[in-house]
Amino acid sequence: MRHSVILFLAAGLAVTLAQQQDCPSDPYVDPSQDTCNPLRYVPSIPLNAVAAALYFTVAIILTFLNYKWRANYMLCLVIGAYCEGLGLALRLALRNNLHSSGLYIVMYLFVVLSPCAFLAGDYILLGRLVQHLDGTQYLRPFKARLISRIFIISDVITFLIQAAGGGLSTANKPSVAETGGHIFLAGIAAQMGSFILFSFIWAMFAFRVRFQDQDLWQRKGWKSLHWALGFTCICFMIRSVFRTVELSEGYIGYLATHERFFLGLDTLPLFLGISTYVFFWPGKYITPETRINPGPSDPAISHGESGHSDHVTPHTTTETLAAPPMGEKASALA
Repeated sequence: MRHSVILFLAAGLAVTLAQQQDCPSDPYVDPSQDTCNPLRYVPSIPLNAVAAALYFTVAIILTFLNYKWRANYMLCLVIGAYCEGLGLALRLALRNNLHSSGLYIVMYLFVVLSPCAFLAGDYILLGRLVQHLDGTQYLRPFKARLISRIFIISDVITFLIQAAGGGLSTANKPSVAETGGHIFLAGIAAQMGSFILFSFIWAMFAFRVRFQDQDLWQRKGWKSLHWALGFTCICFMIRSVFRTVELSEGYIGYLATHERFFLGLDTLPLFLGISTYVFFWPGKYITPETRINPGPSDPAISHGESGHSDHVTPHTTTETLAAPPMGEKASALA
């Protein structure tokens, strides 16, 4: 994280040095032609206030769910929700000072980099779910333990690229901002490519289980969480595609300079994605009691996937798997 802090400081310095031109005395007269206003529009108070409130609300709910049904591996997504809400709140502050480069860069980085935490949550969850089901064989040639690590490393790399490009793209000097836009575009495109591959792996796992292991496919409980994960993939993909197209147009392109596209194709899909876990919190599904073939050094148990071993959800049922490992009976969520 020290590297990202350095990038933020360097980007802020670049903005300060780049701010050479005179700014209009009244930034609200014609914001679309105001070169000192990096947004080229005035943020809507009600829309951004509602969006920030919704993100903070979801973040608080997810925090409570993690306290009740422990799933600490999803904390990156929860923290990202708080950061996204903070970024949207900063847009309200920026509305009162449209020429503040420092405020803009902080807001911009919170808004464009927080989704990296959402993707990281999905990366970790798929690996956890596959290990929970003892279904690593259905991911070949990939390994469940390596999926999270590989994609998180990819997420960190693209995060740093976006941090560098995002900081430079906030500069008021067109040449600096254009260079930053290209760097950010490379980062967001790489992130999108990585997430497309991840989504393919998610679908491949379900396809193989469906046609190769009817016992596992008929096992109740896990598919609800798996489909919920798939829905978040669709939501996050919409945002990635939008950002890629937006940046390909340039930092003052049509998409970038009209707030409705940001709110409808960035803020809304991300919100729907993280809100999914309000209804399908992984801690309710991935518990030591429902794990298939747990070993003596089961990481799920040692890391406390469930905060309360005596918890029974409203959807809990008990069923006997065909030829269960070691003759055990498995209890699964409906």
